[in-house]
Order: sequence, then structure tokens, then C-alpha cells
Amino acid sequence: MEAIAIKPNEQSLSAAHRDDFMAAMSRILASRTFSKSARLSAFLRHVCMTTAEGNEKMLCEQQIGIAVFGRPDHYSPSDDTIVRSSARLLRQRLLTYYEEEGCKEPFRIAIPRGSYVPVFAATAVETSAAAAPPEEAVIESIGQTTHAIDAVVPRVAALPRRWLALLFAALALGAVLAWRFLGTGGPDADASARFWDSMLSADTDTSLIVADNGLVMYQGEVHRQVELADYTSGFPANADSPDGAQSRAQYGFRRYTAMSSVTLAAELGKRAHAAPQRFHVRFARDVQLADLKHGNSILVGVENSNPWWALYRKQFNFHIDWDPASGDYTVLNDHPLAGERPLYSFSGRDPGRRGYALIGLKRNLSGDGYTLLLGGTTSAGTDAAIEFLMNPTSMAPLMRQVARPNGAIAEFEVLLQCVLQANGSTDIQLLGLRVKPS
Repeated sequence: MEAIAIKPNEQSLSAAHRDDFMAAMSRILASRTFSKSARLSAFLRHVCMTTAEGNEKMLCEQQIGIAVFGRPDHYSPSDDTIVRSSARLLRQRLLTYYEEEGCKEPFRIAIPRGSYVPVFAATAVETSAAAAPPEEAVIESIGQTTHAIDAVVPRVAALPRRWLALLFAALALGAVLAWRFLGTGGPDADASARFWDSMLSADTDTSLIVADNGLVMYQGEVHRQVELADYTSGFPANADSPDGAQSRAQYGFRRYTAMSSVTLAAELGKRAHAAPQRFHVRFARDVQLADLKHGNSILVGVENSNPWWALYRKQFNFHIDWDPASGDYTVLNDHPLAGERPLYSFSGRDPGRRGYALIGLKRNLSGDGYTLLLGGTTSAGTDAAIEFLMNPTSMAPLMRQVARPNGAIAEFEVLLQCVLQANGSTDIQLLGLRVKPS
């Protein structure tokens, strides 16, 4: 059989190959890897069914947010990044499935970065005497691979049919293999896992302290930032300000957090396999100073959404500061290195859709564990910090600098710039790195 390129305006799959595609999807959804994640299962089922029905052009971030996550028709994907963050987790979950339960699958489904349209390909060819020769293996590609083939066809139309089949097969398989190996960092694939194994060890309690978005709303109403001392006493409003007292009554007892905190909690819950009972999720308002003295902690959000950052401020070279009057952020660089700027400004009105994120690993208050701090100037910035930490490709060079022979990890800071692209993906750039000498 020759390779088959599926046109978006035609029936997406022949009856036989549609059955293979649907069977592969069903096996994934029934697997242990996916059975406990209703959200990711619904995401995968939706994109697969939409593509199988020939409607892959509908698979944009806005449509998926409405159809899968129940967002209203008018919601803004630039403010609510639920689809992007879930797509990142879906790609990671598919990798896990094919590395474990699905390692012998004859067909594989992938969601390439920058797209929500699944790619479907055969992964092996039988080599018996009666089997078809390798160059005639069937590889079906949907979405992005189709466009790549369409671009190449005019240049190779004069080649024999047999060689065209081989070329198309190589293109499609190469795309899948590149996604598979480059996306996981090749030989550095365990870089992210090694980092999280240190944070979620079997002999230490780890607390994920999620952001307090009710506090953010309150501060936006009263136009002042609540310091840690006030926060721990219930961030009382100014007694002379009726508006402040009303705002405290409105937000003071409500517990809101960002979707990025929820996403990270779900992902770390899966990674805490060594001792799941030692992983805890805490709301920032419920934390006491003593909770940060021992064990490991992960603080999500910058200082205006998680005031516990203030305890570590003097240990940082980079700082993300919020201006209560304008609502804008300033990123300060205490000691700029060559090529760095002393100050980076962020405004929600930036037409370039540029934001910043900061990640820092420090020792806890007693020095017997770690505190990981991560947050951004927007929810997309915090998502970018999470993606950086979860992605083996970005973590591999960092781990080579911070991993010590005795298994410890050196303290570090990472400043990121993130730019939201038109296709819904986020371009992440490393602006600054500091590693504490041993």
C-alpha cells in the first residue's frame, strides 16, 4: 500500500484506517494512564473525534475551551490558558502511555506542539516473507503532516509512484519521531524527572502552596499591596476606608486560586509516586511560618498573590514587583550580567503580548530542605514557568549546572520571557540564570 495524505476537505480516514484510529483512541482512553484523568480523556476524545469526522479546521483554542472545558462563547484564551496548559499535560500523558502500557501499539496518536490536530501513524512494519516491503508501509498523517506533504508534492511529482510512497512515508514517520525524541530531550529525557524526584522524595514532606487570587482581587480594589505581616492577620482593610472594609468583606473569606495552581497540583500528584501520602496541597492563607521551616515547599504565584515570597526576597537577584496604582509589573535585576538589562517592564496593555516568569530554588528556612518558588506577571507567565520545569529539553542544560555529585541540587534562579503566539502557543526565552556556587 502507498502512503495516504488526507485532505482537510475530504473524509479524513478510509473505513479501515478510521477503525484503526478509533481503536487506538479507545485503548488509550481505557488505559490506566488515562482512566483517572477525566479532563485529559475528554480533551483527547474531542480532538480525535473531530478529526476523524473531517472537521479538524475547527480545532482551535477557543473552540476546544468551549466544547471541552465549558468556557463561555466570549471567553478570552489569552487570559484563560486552560487549553494550552492541558494540551501540554496531554502530550506528556501520551508519552507516558507509549513508554509503558502502549509500548507495543501498532499505531500511535500524537498532538504536535503548536497544534491541536492529532497525528496518526503506524509504528512498525511486519517483516515476514508475505509482508509488504518496508517502503510501502502505511502511514496516515492528519493535519500538520498533510500540509507538509502538500508543500513537497509539486517538487517530486515526476518521481515514480513507488518512490513517492517511500518519500511520503519517510516525511510522516520523521515528523512523529522528531516530535517523540526532540520533545522528550533524547538522552536527557530524565532531567525533569530527576529534579522532581528531589522535590518529591520518599523521606520528606512536600507542600504545594497555591496562589491566593482572592488576595489579588482585594489588592486591586484597595490599590495597595498587602504585606506578609498583614496577610497572616487576615489582611485587614484600612479602618478609615469604607471601600477597603467592603472589599475585605467581599474577598477576605473567599478562596480563589489560579488554574495554573490546579494544573501543577494535578501534575505533581502523579509524580509523587515514591510517597504520595507525603505530598500536600495548601492554600496560601492557611500556611504558618512554621510550615516553611522543614521539609520541601513549592510556592506558586508572585509576591502579590503569594506573600510568603517575601521571606526569600533577599536571597534573589531577580524580583517581580507589582505597582498597585497602575497594575503593571517591574522585573528588577540587582546585578546585571553581560547582555542583561537592569529592569524589564510589563503591562497588560503590551501589544506584543510579552510577559515574564521567575523560578527560584532556595533552601528552606532551616536549611534541611528546599523551597521552590515560581510565578509570572500573568497566568500565562506562571504556565510558562511550569512548562519550563516539566520539559526535559529545557531542564537538561539547567540540571547539568545545578546537579551535584552527592545528589543535591544547587540553589538557582531562572528569569524567563514568554510571548503568546497567534496560534495559542507560548514562546519561552531564558533571559537570566544564577546558580549558587557549591
